[in-house]
Amino acid sequence: KQLCSAILLGDGFHNFADGIFLGAAFKSCSTGTAFSIVLVTLFHEIAQELADFVLLTRYASLSIINACGLNLLSGLSVCLGGIVFLALDPSDQATGIILAMAGGVYFNIAGCETIPRIANAVKGRIDRVWTLFSIIVGTIPIGLVLLNHQHC
Repeated sequence: KQLCSAILLGDGFHNFADGIFLGAAFKSCSTGTAFSIVLVTLFHEIAQELADFVLLTRYASLSIINACGLNLLSGLSVCLGGIVFLALDPSDQATGIILAMAGGVYFNIAGCETIPRIANAVKGRIDRVWTLFSIIVGTIPIGLVLLNHQHC
């Protein structure tokens, strides 16, 4: 039960932050750029939600239906994040500060929480290959969007 709560709360906050990023994109960027960020976010979220689903069904012992339903509910927080951001209508300076702080938080989580846990969980060569593949699947779409990146 504690694992299930941690996964769903963490995913909910993560999705809320993604909603803020999407709200910032639609507020500050062209429609084409905003939709490309939506597409990248979808690719990123597919890997994230599949990982959450595996954890919820295999380790938190939820049924497939319950795991899908709870994963959907936590996923809807992306809409809430976007709505809150757009409703607050922050200035460009405030938007930049919010995005910079959020980016720093993601780097901190990756460096201090995620990478050490992955290193402890990886047992053999096949695990390392799957880990690398997962990281590539999650990061390449972000890099592709940045090929023609211009600040909005």
